[in-house]
Parts: sequence; C-alpha cells; structure tokens
Amino acid sequence: MSKKRKKLNDTTKYLLIACFFLLSMDFLLGIVLTSQSRKAMTNLIRSRMLDAAKIAAASLSKDADALKSIRDDGPEEHPEETQAVLDSLLLFKNNMDMKYIYTIKYKGAKDFVFLIDSDPIDPGQYDEPVVFTNALFRAANEHVPTVDETPFTDRWGIFYSSYCPVFDSLGNLVCIVAVDYDAQWYDDLIAMNTASILIITVLSLLFGAFIIITIANRFTKKIHALYNEVTALSEEVETLNLEMAPPADFEANPSLWRILRKQKKPKKKDDLDSEEISVSHTVDAIGDKIRQTHLDVKQYVSYVREQDYTDPLTGVGNRTAYLELTRDIDLDITDKVANFSMALFDMNGLRHVNDEYGLKYGDQMIADVATLLLRVFDAADVFRIGSDEFVVLKNGTTPEELSASIEKLTEIVDRFNAEEKTYEMILSFTSGVAAFDAEQDHTCSDVFKKATKILSQNKALYYRQEGDRRKR
Repeated sequence: MSKKRKKLNDTTKYLLIACFFLLSMDFLLGIVLTSQSRKAMTNLIRSRMLDAAKIAAASLSKDADALKSIRDDGPEEHPEETQAVLDSLLLFKNNMDMKYIYTIKYKGAKDFVFLIDSDPIDPGQYDEPVVFTNALFRAANEHVPTVDETPFTDRWGIFYSSYCPVFDSLGNLVCIVAVDYDAQWYDDLIAMNTASILIITVLSLLFGAFIIITIANRFTKKIHALYNEVTALSEEVETLNLEMAPPADFEANPSLWRILRKQKKPKKKDDLDSEEISVSHTVDAIGDKIRQTHLDVKQYVSYVREQDYTDPLTGVGNRTAYLELTRDIDLDITDKVANFSMALFDMNGLRHVNDEYGLKYGDQMIADVATLLLRVFDAADVFRIGSDEFVVLKNGTTPEELSASIEKLTEIVDRFNAEEKTYEMILSFTSGVAAFDAEQDHTCSDVFKKATKILSQNKALYYRQEGDRRKR
C-alpha cells in the first residue's frame, strides 16, 4: 500500500509540474499577444492615417497650380482658388474620422507655417507657425507620406498627425497636407486593444489556477475530471489560434479528450496494478497535450510575426517589409555590393472606381493587381506600399530584364481584362523602372525617387492619352 501511494504521489508531482508549465506557456502567450496586438493595432491606425493624408493630397493635386499661387502670393490675392481648396478640404473632413485637415507651407530648414486651414471656428492663419515634428520634416524633405511617432501639442490641443506632400505637374513640392487626429482617440484605441488582451490573459490564468487547485485537491478521487479540464484549456488555445490565424496556416490538433478515450481502459476494482497503469497513461496524455500546446503557441507567434510584414488585403509584403528590405540594401550600398533594379506600379482610375462603385470594389481591383504581379514576379520581391501603389524590387536584375517582365505582365493584364475580370472597369496601371547606379545613388531611396519620377512622367502621358485626369 505504501509503495502504491508513493507511485501515486510521484505521478501527482509530475502532473503538477506539467500543469505549471502549461500555465507558464499561457502567460507567455498573453505577453506575446499583448505586445504583438499592440504593435499590429498601432500599425493599422498609422496606416489608416497615412491613407487619409494620401487621399487628401491626391484630391488636391488637381489644384496644385492654384495652391502654388496661394502659397507665393497669399490667400487674399486668390480668393476664388482659396475657397475651392477650402471646399475640397471641408468635404474630405466631413466624410472622414479626423479632427482637423489643413495645408502647410514649407519655408525651409525647420520653418513651417499654415497655408490654408479648413477649421471654420478657429483656423490657423496664413503664415502662422506650425509646430515642428520629425514626421513633418521628413514629409517636406524626403517627399514621402509620414505620420507622427509621438503626439504634439499646439493651441488646439494634443494630436497625432499624418502628412503627405503635394506636388505640381513638374514634380516640385507645393505644400504639405496635414490631417490631425486627437491624441486621446489614438491612445484610447491602443489602450482598449491592450486591455482586451490583458483581460483574456488574466481570465486564462485564473482559469488555469482553478485547474491546478482542482487537480491538487481532487486528483486521487476524480482523475477523469482532469481530462476534461486540460482538454478545455487546450481547446481554448486551439480556438484562439484558429480565430487569429487562417486554418491553412495551422493544422487542427486532435483534442486531448480523444487521446484519453483511446488510452482509457476500464477500471477493475480488484486490480490495483491496472489502476496505476491508467493513471500513468493519463499523465502521459496530459504531457503530450502540453507539448502540442507549446508547439501551437510557437506557431502562432511565428504567424503573428509574419502578419507584421504582410499586407492583409493582397497577401504581398507591406510597407514595413519593404522598408526593412531597403535598410538591408542600404547596407549593401555602403559595402559597395549592391546590384538591384526597382519597378513602381500605380493603378489607374482607382479613385474613380472608389467614388463610383465603392471601396469594396476598389479593394477587389487592388487585390487583382497583386495577383497579376505574382504571376510574373516572386512573392518576396513584391510589396504594397500605398493604397494603390506597388513596388517590385529585384536583386541582380537589370532594368532591361525588369522591363521585359513588365511587358509580359502587360500581356497577362490584357488577358485578364478579356477573360477573367468580373467587373466593368478596365484594370490597368502605370509603371516606372529605375536601376541602382553606384556613381549617383547613395541609398535605396535615391533609386525610388528616380523610379517615382519616371512613373509620374508615364502617368501624365497616360492621362493625356486618356483625356481624363479626374479618374486618377
């Protein structure tokens, strides 16, 4: 009897160790989920802020010449043009979830002033200083859309802002569109998401603690209740994986209850050895399930990391993935081993599609462009860096080879329009190709600017041929 009790106590000890390990994994999962979810939510909000600024800048691009005149002479000298810009800003503000939208004049160095402010109550006056931020400086000097990393304070409140430069027909900077978002709104969204994950983690830990207490107090009399408890916890982890990740990425795991039912043997009251074997099998089954749950957590963490670098609409690399690649290429440039070409693609007529048919329709066309690009280029080389902007960046490829691939892509697009598309609009895009030149280019951004310039020229040519710049 003493020997049997010792065996039972050893089994209990191992079982408690296994349960403690499970709770530790659950706690680590909570930490990872909190961190990754906060990062994902931040990236999502920043992406939407950038999209708003870019759309606003695109809508003002048709008034670039008028904005240039207002910038140089002042609003009083051009009342009609000023009112037209104000109407565009107000229309955009009334249809988007934002606090303020206005245009900024860049005077050089770190000197920024208001150009036109759409606030009807207390607008910033022409030539009134604008609070300097690093994101605003980057937008003015690097000519790329940016968003504030930290909030700033001015006389209207505390805000995060997104910025997008507006260019004239020659590609010169005219002004910068700024879209302000209330810092409290931004921080509340992040806090709400973090709190939700923390609540789930705490509830999961409390539930796990309840399991351990139940095991410690009732293990010898109700061993089969342990099966159900561990199964429930494991299924919660599996359900979380399936809810947060596509089923194709995670194979469904057999439930612990099925394992236990296969291993369970009828208990014989007179057979104490049989009783000990049943307990041993139970612990083995729990250990197997814990190991499988550990693998699930590792797979999920891997999936979350992958999502940080994937555009959710198209499945290609997102702007974060592109920027990380450009940092690696900049190191190659420094080491004088860089050799790459770049192609930019910009959809034609997306704004018209969104206005005429709705954003859902536009999203479908964006997804179709990504699909067609992947028929020609490797997935690792394709990135979506804007609403309708894609980049193909290939190492060891000449501009001629890249242009040949684009010609092949054009043929595929023509076949798609003729045979596959399910909507009325013709899917098309404009491209710009540039190659790294060691004598002229010092960063990947330099090549990007060259490709952007060629893209802009091709875009202008396209709309001259089409005769309709409004469907941009």
